[in-house]
Amino acid sequence: MTVIDILRNKTFNNFGEMYYSDLQHFNMRQTFVFIITALLISSCATSALKLGTEVEDWTTDTPQSLDEIYHSIYLIGDAGGAEADSSTLPLLRLKTQLNIDNREDKQTDVIFLGDNIYPVGMPPIGHSDREEAEHKLNVQLESVRDFSGNITFVPGNHDWYEYGREGLKRQETYIENYLSQYNEKFTDFFRPSNGCGNIDIMNISDDISLVTIDSHWFLTDKEEEYDFSDCEIQSRNQFVTAFKDSIALLKNKKVLLTMHHPLFTTGKHGGNYNLSAVLMPLSKLKKGLVVPLPLTGYISTKMRTRTSPQDTKSSEYASYRNYLIPPIEDHGNIIVAAGHEHTLQHNQVNKVNYIVSGSGSKRGPVGLEDYTKFAYGNYGYALVDYYRNGQIWLTFYASSEDDDEFGIVYRNQLF
Repeated sequence: MTVIDILRNKTFNNFGEMYYSDLQHFNMRQTFVFIITALLISSCATSALKLGTEVEDWTTDTPQSLDEIYHSIYLIGDAGGAEADSSTLPLLRLKTQLNIDNREDKQTDVIFLGDNIYPVGMPPIGHSDREEAEHKLNVQLESVRDFSGNITFVPGNHDWYEYGREGLKRQETYIENYLSQYNEKFTDFFRPSNGCGNIDIMNISDDISLVTIDSHWFLTDKEEEYDFSDCEIQSRNQFVTAFKDSIALLKNKKVLLTMHHPLFTTGKHGGNYNLSAVLMPLSKLKKGLVVPLPLTGYISTKMRTRTSPQDTKSSEYASYRNYLIPPIEDHGNIIVAAGHEHTLQHNQVNKVNYIVSGSGSKRGPVGLEDYTKFAYGNYGYALVDYYRNGQIWLTFYASSEDDDEFGIVYRNQLF
């Protein structure tokens, strides 16, 4: 009798439990593989919408009218994966929303949270991949071409890949040359600038400061590979000191901290993989290669989570979190927004709200942790509205689970 036979014919209690008589038909190896497979199936993440246990029916709690909003910020990340000759659904929806939105452009920001070009950054002019890279940027730039508010592009790890700091500079130049044609009053669209690890601060209203950092610069040891002598910050130690000092100076401000890598996540970079990634790990290397290797998949995903600097359980990522979280919590009035995960998330830890909005062109699996209020693995973006009475509201716009509609899938009052 095979595992498939038992799955078809027998009753289970919480995956992995079966009648003892059936176990007698397995040798030790079959039993081990079956148990591992059953545990994996029961614990794998999915893209389905998930709400925390403390979240009540969010549709019954509504904010005040748009007239009471004094500043708004759209957040969309990982939007650099458009296919040739096409845009992405979130970018098309964002463009439409900006055009019909009753919010004033001068009181609105749009922030792209990194990975603006997949799979690697901006090639030099004349390179065979240059046209494709330009297209992936162009569809993002087109979505905000008619928008006259502040626009910020944040660097992500894929923007650094292959071409390093020079590729990042080329991307910055391309973005700013494009957008400056339509917005002469504001020309600084890429921050931090010049591939540096500087702490970028911009006051976007009388009481709101936008702080932007290059998290991949921190996570990757580039001090020996690149010359940062032209940068204000040249080492991780200097970064940490500057970050603490900057946050302390903004004690009386409402702060939106933006970067690419999230400090809290329930996606794959936090160790939550979907079933196919675990059961058929070779399919990630080549499409259509669907060889069942559950034990190999289990080991490889666990190892990646702990060894890749891009995943939260690695030593590099642990340092990143350990240095940034204490000053954030000490401030007490910071919202943290990131991409990296191809999901939408609202996590709340020690009264700090952590937003993940990385579904600009891709989607992925999410799990549910004790600190999770909302998690969803479909295409979309986030919006943060600041009201005159002091309220701050977070809204996620996304595709429905059957992909038939695109609209509000979650909102919550922050703080």
